[in-house]
Amino acid sequence: MENLNERQKEVVNQIDGPVLVIAGPGSGKTKTMIERVAHILNQKEVEPENILLATFTEKASKELISRISKKIKNTMDISGMYIGTIHSICLRIIDENLEYSFLEKNYKIFDDLEQRFFIYSKIKEFEKIEGYREFILTTESSGAWKKAGEFQKWIDRINEEGLSNKKIVDTTDENIKFLKRLHKRYVELLREENGVDFSNIQLECYRILNENPEVLRKLQEKIKYIMIDEYQDTNKIQEKLFFLIAGDRKNICVVGDDDQGIYRFRGATVRNILEFQKNFKEGECKKVELNINYRSNQDIIEFCENWMEGTNWDNWRYKKEIISGREDINQCSGVVKISVNGSQRQWNEKIYKFISYLKASRKIDDYNQIAFLFRSFKDSKIKYLVEYLERNGIKVYCPRSGNFFERDEIRFVIGFLLCIFHQGKDYLLEQYYNECYIYARKEIVLDEEAVEYIKDIREKITDMVENENSQEKIGSFLDIFYNLFNFKCFLKYINLFEEDILQNRTTYNLGIFSDILLKFDILCKIKDINRENLKKVSDYFFNYHLKYLKEIKLHEYESEETPKGAVSFLTIHQAKGLEFPIVIIGSLDNEPHVFDTPQKKLEFEILEEFEPKSKVDIYDFYRLYYTGFSRAKNLLALTCIESQGDYKVPKSIFKKVYDELNDIRSENFKYHRLEIDKIDESKRKDIFSFTSHIALYEKCPLLYNFFRKYKFVEKSTREAIVGVLAHDTLEYINKNLKRNNLITVEEIKEEYYKNYNNILRQNTIKIDEKIISKLLENIIKYFTEYKNITSFIKENEIKISFIRDNYIIEGIADLVLEKDGEIEIIDFKTGRVTQDISSYEAQLRIYAYLIGEKYKKSVKRARLFYINEREDRKLLEIDISQEAITETIKNFDIVTNKILNNYFNTEELKKERCENCFLRKYCEKTL
Repeated sequence: MENLNERQKEVVNQIDGPVLVIAGPGSGKTKTMIERVAHILNQKEVEPENILLATFTEKASKELISRISKKIKNTMDISGMYIGTIHSICLRIIDENLEYSFLEKNYKIFDDLEQRFFIYSKIKEFEKIEGYREFILTTESSGAWKKAGEFQKWIDRINEEGLSNKKIVDTTDENIKFLKRLHKRYVELLREENGVDFSNIQLECYRILNENPEVLRKLQEKIKYIMIDEYQDTNKIQEKLFFLIAGDRKNICVVGDDDQGIYRFRGATVRNILEFQKNFKEGECKKVELNINYRSNQDIIEFCENWMEGTNWDNWRYKKEIISGREDINQCSGVVKISVNGSQRQWNEKIYKFISYLKASRKIDDYNQIAFLFRSFKDSKIKYLVEYLERNGIKVYCPRSGNFFERDEIRFVIGFLLCIFHQGKDYLLEQYYNECYIYARKEIVLDEEAVEYIKDIREKITDMVENENSQEKIGSFLDIFYNLFNFKCFLKYINLFEEDILQNRTTYNLGIFSDILLKFDILCKIKDINRENLKKVSDYFFNYHLKYLKEIKLHEYESEETPKGAVSFLTIHQAKGLEFPIVIIGSLDNEPHVFDTPQKKLEFEILEEFEPKSKVDIYDFYRLYYTGFSRAKNLLALTCIESQGDYKVPKSIFKKVYDELNDIRSENFKYHRLEIDKIDESKRKDIFSFTSHIALYEKCPLLYNFFRKYKFVEKSTREAIVGVLAHDTLEYINKNLKRNNLITVEEIKEEYYKNYNNILRQNTIKIDEKIISKLLENIIKYFTEYKNITSFIKENEIKISFIRDNYIIEGIADLVLEKDGEIEIIDFKTGRVTQDISSYEAQLRIYAYLIGEKYKKSVKRARLFYINEREDRKLLEIDISQEAITETIKNFDIVTNKILNNYFNTEELKKERCENCFLRKYCEKTL
């Protein structure tokens, strides 16, 4: 802990009891949290599973896991730690206690868009609810899609607030009564679908623990230390959940900054951090303020503080005295303005010249040292600025501009689909569709193979329409999309080797589009488009589905790291948690608006707000821009086109801080004294899994690139569905046997078919009944005849992590047995015994190594259990000698280094593997 300051050390050493950490921008909170976890693990000899560490983003979670792994012994398995986003931790708790949940195995998790489509599909159910018409009159929603969005907002609000809120429980307001009925019916429909949305995840987790004392007791015994990052962004139900798990120990440490509470629109309440200490007896909760900002120069810090003092907070904020931990190396002002009192063109030119001069004078090495932050991208001036910079050779990274459907690669795919489906339809009357069709057709007519493919499908469609006995089928939308990889006219948009995100965002965006098509196919339960579903499916896809997606303005692919070679254009919300040497803040024509609408009043009725209603929008406005300003390390600039006349820019709320700033062209701005930091290289370890990463790469490096790097979706296969079904049912059997619960063959059959039906909800493939029956027969045989296994179960479905210097491998061991003090591991397979089982062998060797470390005794035997093989071939023993394990680890290092170094050469592959691969023609035409 020698690199920590005194207050950081205080946080690390204060292990027991409640702790509130107010961590200002750049105060090293992540480092402090990592050291605190390492201290608990290394010095207190606590097991990883005794710690819960919640973050707000997947990126932050990965960084924490990576950096913690560097602080502990490689033999320590941190996979048991409850670490991740709040939603992922809640999902883990639900999965561990699924028998107490309304959910069943293979439940569906709806993302925001899928949730809205689900509500849209059930809109007639909600129209039947008492009070529906009266409620709709208070909204501006017309049409089923907009109503679905309105209902989604209120359902999430109730989930986030919790139904125990007295304002909701004891209400006399007719609109809130309707929303309670709406929420109740919505949850019923979710359960029928075996689904859950993001806001419902935490509510269901809380319900399981709150209604099942024994489950709660066991979790409280296990989790002894709780740490929550970004506590100002938590909502009411999350806080209740954390306190429930903490129990009487009260070992809960929360870290955050009330000045950066900017997610009220997602249900977060800054009240949680401002009133955290009031949950305990006076003097019981220790408060520590991390007040040294190691990110920003002192003048940037002072500017941020002056901004926050621009309104009267009336004790609705912690007063802070933040100082810089940096040497003031600039010797010049670190806060300026870049503005013009003129035209858009003059503004564009001034910004362009400033950036160009920074690069030409070598003040910056890379454009990614600069970030422009805006409140949103609705302002056309931003779009024109981006276009101007790119025309003049400065690349711009702007993934949330909402231009996904304007991208050429997306217009081409939609146009290709229209070439197939438009005949006899009026789709092309829509201007956007007509433009896509014309754009794609120009390319397609030059590709004979693509033309023949379209003709063939159109002939099949004609047969479907004209022949009532037609048996023709053309696959799903995703099938058609993957057939595009056979055609030259499409391949110009695909490059599976280009590492630069900006150079290759076409490939990344097409990966996103593949996910859109898969979700559509599953939503409409399409395995094949045929005579029966052709009209309904194609009309819904073009007339509704794509239009709705276009309306909500999907984002392009977004990298976890800021791409090199480009200036970043981000929203302030998007930039939360990031830092840049130079930050340029726009959107100075914004101001807080206090709306007194029926919807706003209703929101205050539901949410337990405690700030004055008249101040909420003002406070949120100040917090938002403070968050943006505080991203800057060396230079902060405010920018706008100053206006004359009635429309003043910047708005009056910015005037006090803005007018005091020197312009970048001012003599008072000593540019030559400016020193700019380089961008810190990410030191995060990548996390791989045995089957999804290592085995896939060894099968084909190009396929690994396709599915993992560019995130194209994998189509379900019969083999995969059979594997999931077998593992889920075996897990049910083994879990009950471990707990000494008596189960019957009939109960196993019931669980088996329940699992199968739930799997089918999320797939478009059905399995032959003979295969399903035979698999069940073999699973029951395992239960009834393999007492030498089922009588000695120590653990099942154990998550394991293997930590190396530059990567982490994760996996799940199916079964651990213990007999006469000896440990054995078993992994179940549903395929047939083949000669090539090297990936299975490697997997079990690492499992044997890690489980041996976990239980402090060597594993004596590791076997593969082939559930569908004949008796003499069911069990296959694997060599787990020290020599074999050492060789496996060496091979893992080789494979992961290839992945990390972007080595995806396929020359060493056996070509017979390529015969049935859908990328075969892509490889033939491009490699």
